[in-house]
Amino acid sequence: MRSLYIETTVYVLLCISIYLFEPKTSHWLAYYHSDISQFELWRLITATFCHTNFNHLAMNLLGLLVTIGLFFESFKIMTLTMLIIFSSVIIGLSLFFLEPSLIGYVGLSGVLHALFSFGIACDIQRKTAWGYLLAVGLLLKLAHEQFFGATQSTMELIDAPVMVNAHLYGAVAGLLFFALLNAINRKR
Repeated sequence: MRSLYIETTVYVLLCISIYLFEPKTSHWLAYYHSDISQFELWRLITATFCHTNFNHLAMNLLGLLVTIGLFFESFKIMTLTMLIIFSSVIIGLSLFFLEPSLIGYVGLSGVLHALFSFGIACDIQRKTAWGYLLAVGLLLKLAHEQFFGATQSTMELIDAPVMVNAHLYGAVAGLLFFALLNAINRKR
């Protein structure tokens, strides 16, 4: 439990620290397709911690705290860091190969969807009704974004387009991580 508080605090402070030194930090850390093409592969992970403006940062950090609060029991069984790194890489690679026209990307929201889908899968595995309800909510949100895109108000708030496919890739990454973790635990 204490470890989760420490990990969460580290990620909050990391995001705030990176934001305080913008735009220089994004120059070196954000996802830029052309830079990843030049094997600057750290950007697959570090882009997660960069944000476009204070509103973007605040929304994502609030989302992180709420998600960890909702699924606190789920994150005690694994290291939060493993899931954040895994999902950042999956999201980054998905953007690189499936969205080659995307020039740049920053933000924690794709990873938040990974954390959320992982937490939902853990709740469903424990047979909690809450997990099924949240699964329906997440599926409806993802479907809405795929058919209608992000809301104009959100884009204005963060002063950037919302990469809704990163949310989808993140949700898939969370489920994939859940499946891999279960496969590893079964072999033990």
